[in-house]
Amino acid sequence: MDGNYDDVIAVASSKVAEAFLQRESTLEDRARCLDADIKEILRLVGLGAVRQILEELGQRVVGAAEESGLVVNRRLTSKFSVVFGAVEVPSPYLWDPVSRRSARPVRERLGIECRGRSETVVRALTDFGAEESFGQSAKRFKEHYGWEVGRTSILRVVEGVAVEAEEYVEHRLQESRKAFDTPLAARPGCEQLLVELDGCEIRTGVLKPRPGRERTPVRRHKRRRRHQEWRDVRVGLARRLDEVDRTAVARLAPYEEVTEQLFCAAVGRGLSSRTKTVAVADGGNGLRDALAERFTPMQFILDQPHLKGHLYETAEALGYGGQQREHWVSGHMDKIDVGGANEALTDLRTEYRRRRKHRLRRLIGYVKRFGDAMHYAHYRAQGLPTGSGEVESAHRTIPQKRLKISGATWHPKTINPMLALRVVRANDWWEDFCQNRAKRPAA
Repeated sequence: MDGNYDDVIAVASSKVAEAFLQRESTLEDRARCLDADIKEILRLVGLGAVRQILEELGQRVVGAAEESGLVVNRRLTSKFSVVFGAVEVPSPYLWDPVSRRSARPVRERLGIECRGRSETVVRALTDFGAEESFGQSAKRFKEHYGWEVGRTSILRVVEGVAVEAEEYVEHRLQESRKAFDTPLAARPGCEQLLVELDGCEIRTGVLKPRPGRERTPVRRHKRRRRHQEWRDVRVGLARRLDEVDRTAVARLAPYEEVTEQLFCAAVGRGLSSRTKTVAVADGGNGLRDALAERFTPMQFILDQPHLKGHLYETAEALGYGGQQREHWVSGHMDKIDVGGANEALTDLRTEYRRRRKHRLRRLIGYVKRFGDAMHYAHYRAQGLPTGSGEVESAHRTIPQKRLKISGATWHPKTINPMLALRVVRANDWWEDFCQNRAKRPAA
């Protein structure tokens, strides 16, 4: 707002208070609930004020169009939703039969589309829809704002904004990436930086034609059924070792694409060519290689709880239980923890020659492949993390909290935009993203 409205607020406050005191009875019994009634009054006042302002602005832009030679050909009305409710705004169609020019000034100049919504409404709907199911979002919106928006409408709004969020995240990361090419003398970067990367599964569904000739009764379309499958979503984060704040990324994409985004996020956190990157992750196929290809120099640390889980699974496959299982796992972990991965490997190979269990052979291959990333006592002495719990927490807050709610099934094309919306929230980019949307020119 450009102007100062203190005088108007003072007068309006006094008027509402005076009218309420005169017209309402038993106020003493519901003093703690007065704000709910006044909130509804102020909503209706706001709705009326917005309607009058939009009508006046509409008359101005239509008058300017008429001065240029256009005449009103059809008197149309646009229903437009603002945060207080829906208003109907005159939006005439103007035409010049000589030059054959036409115009809809209210739509073109003010951006008031029929069945359109204000940026405030879009932001509120997106805010709810990015956190909860679209059905629950409709209930929450009515509870907070006093009027209804349908579930399907919220879905369309959120998915549209999510596409913009995906473009925003990509642009912001690419802008951060440019700083990496700055000479070290001007931008030395930080000494050490932590990156973590992990995956989780999200259920996807695509409608495909059913086998056979069965068709719908009216339009005779082929009947379809939802083909569901679980797809891997990768989440990564980057932060300085001496900081708490982090930058997260999330994509339904191969490791190479996700690590590229993670690299851009790391540059935004201070990564330079002299920075030593500490990468903590599990032993997923191709994960370590993808990180090593993008981050150099890099110290890879195998997630300790993940290794311990492999040991417990192997112990159960070998038939160990109770204290015997605990003793078997802790014996190997104690050796590995102090840098004795090779010693533990020798013991496992000796046991394999005696037991010949497939699960034991898998563990041997696992320890052999990551033996140089298991010296946990040494890492702790350096103040480095030995587990990827931070990125697993990011999994719960970014993809799983919204995309993995009970019964949710997503079309693969909608997952990355929704993830981008969640990333905007997680990285505290929400206010900047909304301001960028508001700066767009009118339709």
